[in-house]
Amino acid sequence: MSADPNTFTDSLYPAGCLVDAPDAFTPSPPANLPQPAAPITPYAGRPRPPETGLRLLPLDSFVWGGAARPDGVRRGRTRGDHCLIRVTAGVMRIILPSGAVDHGAGSVIFVPAGTAFAADPQPGVAGQALLMQRDMGRRLALPNRIVVGSGASDAFSADIAALAMRGRDPIASATAACRLELIATTLHRLSARPEPASPALPGQDSRALVEAYCELAGREMGRGRTIADLAEALGTTAGGLDMACRRQRGCSALDLIYKLRVERAVALLPDRTRSLAQIAEDLGFTGTAHLNRVMMALAGRPAEAFRAHA
Repeated sequence: MSADPNTFTDSLYPAGCLVDAPDAFTPSPPANLPQPAAPITPYAGRPRPPETGLRLLPLDSFVWGGAARPDGVRRGRTRGDHCLIRVTAGVMRIILPSGAVDHGAGSVIFVPAGTAFAADPQPGVAGQALLMQRDMGRRLALPNRIVVGSGASDAFSADIAALAMRGRDPIASATAACRLELIATTLHRLSARPEPASPALPGQDSRALVEAYCELAGREMGRGRTIADLAEALGTTAGGLDMACRRQRGCSALDLIYKLRVERAVALLPDRTRSLAQIAEDLGFTGTAHLNRVMMALAGRPAEAFRAHA
C-alpha cells in the first residue's frame, strides 16, 4: 500500500508550525544523474609496459657464443637484443674479437644489439643478465656502444632486482617502466666517462679480430656501415681494427672491405638477371661507375668485361 503524499506532508508540517507547507509535495531530484556513468580508468589500471620485450636471467645460466676455437675460447655471435650484465659475485668472462676480459663483482657490462660477443660464466659467478628487445632499446635511447663500468650504486642493483620480481610483486610490475628509464640514465652516465687508452696487449689475437671483421663486413655490405661502425660492433676502435688488418692482411681495413666487395661482385656478375646498377647498390658502391673504377684498380678489368666472359 503506497503512502499518501499529503499525509506525509502533514507529518512534516503539523498545525502551529511556523513554516508554511507547500501546496503539493514535490519529490527531490536523485543524488546521481540517470545518465550512464562516465568511463573512468583507475590509476592502478593504466596499461603496463609490455613484458614480452624484457627477460632477466641468472648470470650463472647466461652462456652465449658459437663453437669453441682450437684454443678452447668460445667464438662470438651476434645477438638481436640488448644485453645488460650485472656481476654481484665471482667472475664473468666476456669474449670479444679483440680478446677475452674477466669482469669481477661490481661490474656492469652493456652490450648493444648486433654486437658479436661470447659470454662464459665462471664457477661461482652470481648476478643478472637483463635482455631487452631492440625496439625497447630505441624507446629508452640506450647507448649504441659497449659500456663497461664498475661501482654502480646500490639503487642500480635494486632497480634490476625489482625487475626480477615484477612477475610476483604488483608494485615492482607497476614501476618497471620507471626503473628501466633509471637504468638507461645510469648507462649513459657510465658511457660518458672518458675511456682509458687501450694499447694492444701482448699476444692479442688480431687474426680472430680480422676474421670476425671479414664475416661481419660480408653480412653488412650495402647497408651504409662505416669502418667505425663495424669496429664498434666488434668491441674495438677503428684504429685498432686497421692495425690488425695491416698486420694480418697487409692492407688497411678500408682496402680489405673493398677487396671483399670485388670478390662478391665477381661471384654475382655471371647472373644476368641482376643489372650492374643493382649489384653495385647491393655491395655498397655509389653506382656502376664506382664499381667499375674499383674493379679496374683491384682486378684489372671493369665489371662489363667480367660479365662478357662469364
